[in-house]
Amino acid sequence: MAAYTKSLPMWLKYAFLISLITLLLSFSAGEIVRGYERNYLEDKVDRQLQSYFQALSSTTIEDVLTEDVPHLETILEQATSHNPDLIYVLISNEAGVLLASSGQAPGGSNPLTAQYHRTIMFEGEVFGSMTLALSKERLLADINHHVDQIRFISAASLLLLGFFCYFLTHYLLLSPLNRINKRLLSIDGLALPVKPDPEHLSELARLDKSVNVLQKVLKAQKDKERQLQLAKRHAEEANKSKTEFIATMSHEIRTPMNVILGSLDILKDESLSTTAKHFTTTAQNAAKLLLNQLNDILDYSKLDANKVAVNNAAFSPVNTAENVIALFSEQAAEKGIVLAFRSDLASQASFIGDEGKITQVLTNLLGNAVKFTESGTISLSITSKKIHDNTTLSFTVEDSGIGIDKGKLGAILDPFVQSDPSFSRRYGGAGMGLAISNKLLAIMGGKLDINSSLGKGSIFSFQLTLKPADNTNNKSSYTPVVPTLQQQALPILLVEDSPSNQLIAKTLLAKYGFQVNTANNGLEAVQAMRNNKFALVLMDLQMPEMNGLDACSEIRKLTNAEKQVPIVAMTANVSDTDKRQCLSVGMDDFLTKPIDINKMLQVICYWLGRNHQDTALYSQVS
Repeated sequence: MAAYTKSLPMWLKYAFLISLITLLLSFSAGEIVRGYERNYLEDKVDRQLQSYFQALSSTTIEDVLTEDVPHLETILEQATSHNPDLIYVLISNEAGVLLASSGQAPGGSNPLTAQYHRTIMFEGEVFGSMTLALSKERLLADINHHVDQIRFISAASLLLLGFFCYFLTHYLLLSPLNRINKRLLSIDGLALPVKPDPEHLSELARLDKSVNVLQKVLKAQKDKERQLQLAKRHAEEANKSKTEFIATMSHEIRTPMNVILGSLDILKDESLSTTAKHFTTTAQNAAKLLLNQLNDILDYSKLDANKVAVNNAAFSPVNTAENVIALFSEQAAEKGIVLAFRSDLASQASFIGDEGKITQVLTNLLGNAVKFTESGTISLSITSKKIHDNTTLSFTVEDSGIGIDKGKLGAILDPFVQSDPSFSRRYGGAGMGLAISNKLLAIMGGKLDINSSLGKGSIFSFQLTLKPADNTNNKSSYTPVVPTLQQQALPILLVEDSPSNQLIAKTLLAKYGFQVNTANNGLEAVQAMRNNKFALVLMDLQMPEMNGLDACSEIRKLTNAEKQVPIVAMTANVSDTDKRQCLSVGMDDFLTKPIDINKMLQVICYWLGRNHQDTALYSQVS
């Protein structure tokens, strides 16, 4: 029964409660009115009896004195006939003898009559007595009628008030409550495979269920948050592991690549047969291709971690484009491809932008065009459009190559994806160039647009809005230098744990006349600095016994003048973090492996003859 009562809807409970309260209050109000009017009736009857007694006693006093019975009877009959409530009148003399009466005497215990007995006196002397009986039926009927009216009015008022309160409560409370319940229960329906059916429940029971649902959903949400935090932590750990893996693999690959490329550079200057020179050139191109793919992976890793910043400086878009075209001119000529360049800009027109990233994008686009075009023409064009104080430059690379299926245009911007899996075997490459280019353009505020048809060639274009540079303030490019006899006579300490890398570095430096001593690790380097004088230290970072960073710190702690010797990192560690660490321990410059001989000559020739405080060049050559 209790369970059934709880399941009843609130409106039914409310109506039952209002009806019960109305019944009780109406009955109570009627009884209160009845009691009040009964008291009023008693007072009224008593006053009427006194009034009748006074009127009759004054009228009948002479007849009582003379004991004129006929006249007394006439007066009493007239009195009872004119007053319906007066049902009985009796007059006796002073001796108690009945003189006259009218009406029928009531029973002694009749509750519907009221009796009144008084003596008749005149000037203080008793002449007789009078008994009056008054009927209460009419007065009680009036009271019952009043009570019924009061009950009806009370019930109607309470019902109206109840209905008003119900509709007000329904509008302000029940209806919003039902909507909240439905929304909360809908959450439960999303959280559970089986949607609950709460229609048989009352509003309060549904609200209680909704609270349970909300608690359950919040608990599930907290569980999901904990899972997400755990997944985030695992992802961060995985990303850290990935970064460490990429850094380690980069170092491990660059170290032998330095030996390979260095050996090939040395062999190119030797007297070789035509066949040997051909194989040497082939091996060098393959090694450079492998190095470019490694750089692509590292670049994408940096872009994916949002660790690439825009380095804006003045540059000439025309000169940049011409330099990129020059990189592929020999390869295009071997395939019979015509490289065309058009621009509405003058070669001296300069803008503020990141020339390095723009060069990388153009190199990727033009390299793909040459790779996937067997014959015909490849064109690179630059158009400009002035917008207020800025200029929008449009770069377009168009080729007559194999083209791309329109259904695969979106996918080729993903890393390690090519439009045809067989392309990596036929044309080479890791499918990183376009993904890197698209991310680089996004950093600079541009976007790569592709328009291509299979077998009809491709058009790659992008736009960048740049600010024109003040040509009067343009810095001249840094030109390579040739070591002087004085610089060649200065001793250099090469700190390298790999014998093959030692051999390559010593051989390359010897070609340019430098005097080189070697140390196999950081401990030997510190000892050599204590015992000898050197003009420059070329320091590897990852070495046994003591690494390059610790060795640099120890050298800077020396008390003699050797602590001011310039130290240049020469390592396969290429990240920005590695560069910052090198500078933080007192290194002066940074060279990456595989070594670019021209870059190495620039750095060495600058630092020979300088000391540790002369650090102004780092921003130019790093």
